Amino acid sequence: LGGYADRYLAYQWMARGRDAEVNHIVDHGYGHLAYSLDPRRTAVTFHDAMLLKLKARELPINSYPWFTMLGHRLSLGAIARVSRVITPSESARRDLLRLTRCRPERVRVVPLGVSGHFRPPAAPCPDRAPGAAGRPARILHVGHCGPYKNIETILRTIPAIARRLGERVLFTKVGDPFTRPQRALIARLGIDGQVEHLGKVPLERLPQVYAGADLLLMPSFDEGFGLPALEAMACGTPVVVSDRGSLPEVVGDAGLLIPPDDIEALAGAVERVLTDRALTADLRGRGLERARAFTWERTARATLEVYREIHAEAG
Repeated sequence: LGGYADRYLAYQWMARGRDAEVNHIVDHGYGHLAYSLDPRRTAVTFHDAMLLKLKARELPINSYPWFTMLGHRLSLGAIARVSRVITPSESARRDLLRLTRCRPERVRVVPLGVSGHFRPPAAPCPDRAPGAAGRPARILHVGHCGPYKNIETILRTIPAIARRLGERVLFTKVGDPFTRPQRALIARLGIDGQVEHLGKVPLERLPQVYAGADLLLMPSFDEGFGLPALEAMACGTPVVVSDRGSLPEVVGDAGLLIPPDDIEALAGAVERVLTDRALTADLRGRGLERARAFTWERTARATLEVYREIHAEAG
């Protein structure tokens, strides 16, 4: 609980009397700091409604610890007081307004961006077709292994994909280690040799990892934005994602959208990307074009406009 003591006690004390002309709390998990700041001069970025949906039993995932939920309620109470709330997507905005008492006129949507660091490799990648030069099909996931990421469904989809292709598939995981239940599931499915965990890859290497994959598979039960899908598209990697949360909003028609709990549909979508070269080329082109619309400059300018609104109102 040491980290929670810092977050809810030490940081709260440190925030007292530190008001600026505009205060920005960039993570709603620290929204409670608004109790120590002038709410008329404060903005909070609300990234997603995962814990709210969990409380409302809208997500088929296990509960979080009670102290996490208690802290979340504390932060939400403070967020309702501030001048502006920024969300990264329309989906997150709808969830916020539906599940809290935040006033619609105070909420602004500011999409995230993708760095120019994420781009297709200068030299063409080797043929990504399954079986090319003895190379297995590479399926990538980037992110943590929390409940809403739906890692268990990805693991169960790997054997289904291998059966459809009639050959070996390699699932590459970037991010936090698998949980103990997830490791047990890997053993039960007998796919130990088809799973590769790279851990936390340095930012400068991440574009190479995206570009080396045949596709990104991201069947999350929910997302407030879905940055890995955007990064993958910027690197020219096709994406198969969930049709839930903000992912349809971010990916648009540049990827395949599939229900997150339909293993056969997910396996079928992956098979199409891996075997239909025309579809793969089309998705790569659409993905690159889509990613170009999301820039950090656009994000910064929209955020600055929110600051100006707050400053004008506060006087």
